[in-house]
Amino acid sequence: MASQPLGLLLGAILFSICAIDASVPHPLAANYSIDILRLAKAAHIKAYMGDEKEQACNNFYNYACANWPRLHPARKSKTRTNYLEELQELYIRKSADMLKSATRGAENSADRQLKYFYGSCRLQTNDTRSALNTLQNVTDFRGGWPEIRVASWYQYEYDWLQVVANLKRKLGVDIFIGLEVILDYKEEKMHRLKIGAPQFPMSRRHYLHPHFEGTREIYERSIENKLKLYFPEQSEHWRQEVASQVVQIEQQLAKGLPHNPALTLAQTTRQRTAAEMKTAYGSYVDVTRYLQLIFNDNLYMDLYETPEDYMSNLVDVIRETPKLQLANYTMWKALEALDIARVPASQRADIWCVQLAQQFFPHQLESLFHRNYNHMQMINELQSTWSDIKRVFREDLQASERLLWLTLETRQKAITKLEALKLHFRTHDDNKLIRQMHGLILNMDRFYPNLVSVLQWKTQRGLAKLMTEPVAEDEVHKLPHYEIQKNRIQVPITFLQARFFWDPAYPNGLKYATLGVLLARQMLHGFDGVGRRYDAYGYKNNWWDHTSESSYSRRTQCFQEQYAIFVEYKGKPVQDKDLLRRIVADNGALDIAYRAYQQWLKNAAETPVIYQRERLPLLDHDHNQIFYLGYAQLYCTDYPETVERFDELPEQLRVNTALSNSQQFANAYGCSREEKLNARFKCTLY
Repeated sequence: MASQPLGLLLGAILFSICAIDASVPHPLAANYSIDILRLAKAAHIKAYMGDEKEQACNNFYNYACANWPRLHPARKSKTRTNYLEELQELYIRKSADMLKSATRGAENSADRQLKYFYGSCRLQTNDTRSALNTLQNVTDFRGGWPEIRVASWYQYEYDWLQVVANLKRKLGVDIFIGLEVILDYKEEKMHRLKIGAPQFPMSRRHYLHPHFEGTREIYERSIENKLKLYFPEQSEHWRQEVASQVVQIEQQLAKGLPHNPALTLAQTTRQRTAAEMKTAYGSYVDVTRYLQLIFNDNLYMDLYETPEDYMSNLVDVIRETPKLQLANYTMWKALEALDIARVPASQRADIWCVQLAQQFFPHQLESLFHRNYNHMQMINELQSTWSDIKRVFREDLQASERLLWLTLETRQKAITKLEALKLHFRTHDDNKLIRQMHGLILNMDRFYPNLVSVLQWKTQRGLAKLMTEPVAEDEVHKLPHYEIQKNRIQVPITFLQARFFWDPAYPNGLKYATLGVLLARQMLHGFDGVGRRYDAYGYKNNWWDHTSESSYSRRTQCFQEQYAIFVEYKGKPVQDKDLLRRIVADNGALDIAYRAYQQWLKNAAETPVIYQRERLPLLDHDHNQIFYLGYAQLYCTDYPETVERFDELPEQLRVNTALSNSQQFANAYGCSREEKLNARFKCTLY
C-alpha cells in the first residue's frame, strides 16, 4: 500500500500534463522527459487498479477499476462518474484557462462576447442582489413580491397572461404555458409550434401520489432556502407561505399531465388552430392573445397542443387560484430562471462559468478552443489508427475465414461501404458564428444583465425558426459517433486532447486499446442489424442478401443467450433497448483493435527494445496485458445509489463479458478453463 500515495500523486501530475497543449511550446512541457511521462501514465493506471492480479480472470473490470469509486465517488456528485467523462472535465478546465488568457491569434467579435460573458460570470454570478434588481427591471411585477401582501395590491390590475408572455419573450421561461418551436413529427420539412404543459421539476406521480409526500417536502424546503438567499430580510413565515403556494399550484397543474410518462409526443398531441383553442378555453387562457403578445402578430396556423388535457386543467387552476398566488408563483419561476446561474456550493466559480458559457454558446466555445489548441498531432494519430482498424476489417472481409458466414456478394458490398466510411473532424464556420451573435451586446462586468440579454437572444432565435425551413445541424457528441445517414464517423473537437488517451511516449498498445477500440465500435455500427440497412452513401437500402441475414441472426443468437442473464445489476433492473447493437460493437471492436495492435507490433520489427517500450514502469505487466488494462479502464464507472434502473448495460458486465469471449485475453492473463473470463463456448461475429 505504500505505493498508493505515490500513484495518486503521479496521477495528478498526469492530469496536469494533459492540460498542457502538447503541440505548442510551453515552459513546463519542455521539462517533461519521456521517462516522466511514462512514469506518470503508469501511476495513473495503477491508481485505479486493485491489488489482486490473480482475480483478473474472474472479474477483470474490478481488477482494473477497483479504486475508481473511491477516487471518483458517484455519491459525492449524485451522478454517474465515468472515465470518458473525465475528457469533458479536462475540456472545461482547459477552456477556463483559455478564457482567462489572451487569445492566440486574431480575436473576433464572437470571441469577445464569449469572454465578456465568462468574465462577468466569475465576478457576479453569486450576487443575488444584482440578480433580483435585474429581474425587477425586466418586467412589471405589480402585486405580489417583495411583500406577501402590500397596500398597493389591486387584483383587477394584475394581468397574468401579459406578465408570463412578457417573461417568455425576455427570459425564455415557460410559466403556466409551455411554448416551443419543434420539428414537425409528421412533416420533417417544416417547423411547428408546440403549446401546452411547461417542464416541471417533478413528474405527475411525484406531485400527486401520497408515497412521495417526503419528496414534496424536500422540494418545498429547497424553495424556502432559495428565497432566503434573495430575501434575507423577509420573515420565515413569508418564505414558508410562498414556497407552499408554489408547490400547491404545481400540484394542481400536474393533474393535467399524462398518467403514463412514457407516452410519445404523437400519442399525447392534437392539432388545432389558436382560434379553436380560444373557443375551447375562453378568456381565462386566451391562447390567441398569448401568441400575439409573444410574436407581435396574429398566427393563422395549426398548432400542436400537448398534452391534450393540460390546457383545460389550466383553465380551472387560473379560475380557482387567487391572483396574488398566481403573481407569487410567476415571480418565483422568473427568479428560478436566473437562479440557474448561481454557483453550487460544490463547484468552483471559474469551472461553473465555463459550463454556463458552454450551455449558451457551445459552438463558439468549441471554435475558440480549436483555434487556441493545435490538435494536428491527435488528428494524425487518429487517422493512422483508423487506417490500421480499417485494414484489419478489410482483410477479414476479403479473405478471412472469420467472415465466411457472409456471402461473397455481401462481403464485396461491405468492402465498398467500408472504403467510403471516413472520419469527419468537427469544425465550425467562424463567420457564421459571428453572424449568429450579431446584435448581442454584452458587458465585461454586468453578469445578470448579460444573462438576461443572452436568454432573450436565445429565445428569439428559437422562436424565429417557426418561419424558416429546418436546416440539418450535426448533433454534438462527446465521443466519436457513427452517422448512419452520412456513413461517416464524426470526431468532436473535445475528443482531440493530447495525452488523455495517448502520447508518443506511451506504449502503442494503449493507443489501440483506447482510440482503436472507440473507432472500431463506431465502424461496426455501420455493419450491424441497423447499419446494414443503409448503403455506402447513407441511403436506406438493405444491401445484405437473405443468406447473410440468416447467418447474422444465428450468430447473434449466441450473444443474446449469453447476455440474457443480465436482467439486473446491484438489485436494479437493466433495460437496454440497444443491447444487441452494443454487444456486437463491444465484442467486435475489442478483437479488431487487438489484432490491429498485433499487426503494428509485427510491422515495427519485433525486437527487445520495442517490447520494453511497450511496457510501463510500476506495472508488472507485459505489452498484451497493458492493452487489456487500457481497454478496461476506458469504462471505469461508479453509479449513485439513487439510480432506479440502468438504461444501458452497466460497464462491468460489458467489459467482463466481452473479455470472456476473447481467447487472446485468456492467453495474456493465463486464465484457466475453470475461470469465469475464459468462457467454454465463445460467441463471435466480427
